[in-house]
Amino acid sequence: MATPAVPGLAARVLYMIVYAIVFWMLCWILAAASLAQLVLTLLAGRRNEDLARFGGGLARYARQLIEYLTFVTDQPPFPFSDWPGA
Repeated sequence: MATPAVPGLAARVLYMIVYAIVFWMLCWILAAASLAQLVLTLLAGRRNEDLARFGGGLARYARQLIEYLTFVTDQPPFPFSDWPGA
């Protein structure tokens, strides 16, 4: 008889599916934020600092997602941990 898989692996697989969908949505949010930053920079002549901070947080969150999805870390990203700080 086969031995059971690593404990918690089934839960991780479910998390990975959800986080993969979140990552896909993050890519669309990144596209929208990039376009908004471009338009605002063209109109105002300088970058929007709030949008730049949001982009920085988004980049750190993307890194956390990628590290979790590729088993670099076992710590699930937000909402199971804090949002990455600026």
